[in-house]
Amino acid sequence: MEAHLEDRIFARFDGMDLNGLCINLLSQQLLTWPILRKGYDLLKGIKIRTISCNGFTVRLQHNQGRVTSTLADTRPETIEKRPCFLCLNNLFEKQKGILYKDFLILCNPAPVFPHHLTINSIEHTPQRIESHIRFFLELSKDLGDNWIILYNGPKCGASAPDHLHFQAIPKGNTPIEREFNNNKKPLKFSDIPYVSIYYGDNLGRVCLIIEGNDIEAIDDAFNRLIDALKSHLKTIDEPMLNIACFTEKGRVSLIVFPRSKHRPDAYFKEGEDKITISPAAIEMLGVIVTPIERDFLRLKGEDIESIYHEVTIDKKTMEIVVSNMS
Repeated sequence: MEAHLEDRIFARFDGMDLNGLCINLLSQQLLTWPILRKGYDLLKGIKIRTISCNGFTVRLQHNQGRVTSTLADTRPETIEKRPCFLCLNNLFEKQKGILYKDFLILCNPAPVFPHHLTINSIEHTPQRIESHIRFFLELSKDLGDNWIILYNGPKCGASAPDHLHFQAIPKGNTPIEREFNNNKKPLKFSDIPYVSIYYGDNLGRVCLIIEGNDIEAIDDAFNRLIDALKSHLKTIDEPMLNIACFTEKGRVSLIVFPRSKHRPDAYFKEGEDKITISPAAIEMLGVIVTPIERDFLRLKGEDIESIYHEVTIDKKTMEIVVSNMS
């Protein structure tokens, strides 16, 4: 039976207290949606292990509830054959959300953190950030200072590359947040006003940080970065990216992780050599989800450093790209 949008709406955002609406949504869905309750019950049993790397730390999370996402087959031929699980008709029967512009804010039934949200486009449109960066920034401001908004590119972490969506997780749960202010190397751009731009330094993976109070200026700087990446990579397609965004007293921080590949080589190996880690935005922020306990127990700092080095672009390439942003 065809689903109607009205049947999916728990509340509508009217410009006031989106954070409160999201907290109320989770409370209601935990009461009425058994699958979500199961996901949060699994979250209570996760195991955590902190690993010290060269200049930074990561947190391993053994989370069996994330195995489907980690193992997602995102090859185009597979995507074409399966129904889109983010479309209205294919959402869970009890799943409801908050209508926010042309998106539904939903509870994620396979959470990595308490209060893990998915923000789905109402329309079945491809996963692309370029024409939606303004929406992404506005969403961060409307959700407020308690959340981090995430984007996974269609070729580097999005389990539904055919349907535009974002995620939101509670602020204060990722290692990079503690290391953030101590690992920013400022860059000077005379012709990009109203923003500050930094390298993420000594973090084991290359990232660029764009900060400011003016969403339009951040939008402009981000699009310059995309254009510079496309020019350097000689492509018209969206470059591989993971993105995180948060606000602090009205100031927006956009963290961009340019990627070189989707999964490390060890993901595709057999037997003891296989490491079932599929890095996406959450992993780039320093929480490494390991659905397989063997990986959780055996991984060392040098393994994590190697994975980051393999799946992100190198610093020299990033320096060339940044020099072309002006």
